[in-house]
Amino acid sequence: MLKTSAAGSGHHLAQIPAGSVIDIEVVMPAGSKRLKTEYIGQLDGQFLVLKHPSSKRLGAAIDHVKEGCTVIVRALLEHGEGQVIAFKTTIQSITSHPARLIFLTPPAQVQTYCLRAQTRVPTLIPAVINLAEHSCVGVIKDISLSGLQFDIHHEDSRDTASMKEQDCKVLLEGKNNQQITLSGSICSLHPQDDTIALGIRLTDEQHVMENILKEYLIDLSILHEESS
Repeated sequence: MLKTSAAGSGHHLAQIPAGSVIDIEVVMPAGSKRLKTEYIGQLDGQFLVLKHPSSKRLGAAIDHVKEGCTVIVRALLEHGEGQVIAFKTTIQSITSHPARLIFLTPPAQVQTYCLRAQTRVPTLIPAVINLAEHSCVGVIKDISLSGLQFDIHHEDSRDTASMKEQDCKVLLEGKNNQQITLSGSICSLHPQDDTIALGIRLTDEQHVMENILKEYLIDLSILHEESS
């Protein structure tokens, strides 16, 4: 079960990366409509700004995207170790010029969810990631039985937007110079100063991952401990 907690909004809202994709749920009398849109940013204490989804994507919910209507927002926090926030708020205003934008009233509180079910161990393992159209050399910055963070340089990233949800292979070297291959998909991208941190969800079976991690002398008891 996901662990949740309630918290003041200011600190958490500041950790939503501008330009990131967030989940917005439009509340209607007979149900709700969930879809993705872009988070533009915020003016502290006054409003949050979202890109207005297209009419086609909104469908029947379009009549409920107007001033005073209720929406629920869910977003992944930057450097939040897999933490998501969710909050209910109202639409403060909508603009059509110079761009179609939605202005939301900042919430007094947000709900936080920890999505990362397993502890990750910090590492500095050189590796190569193979994507559909190209490969990149980088470093595995942390790893667990089900995921890892892979850092690459900006100049090697090409079109970062197209990387999201791509299947990938991570190639690294084990003992006796044998090649180890990890399979997974890219579930998040976080630009940093001169690198991009790729969050990779691994699909290899647990016993395979345990054997691989033993190669790097990682104490598996740490990974099996329940997150506090």
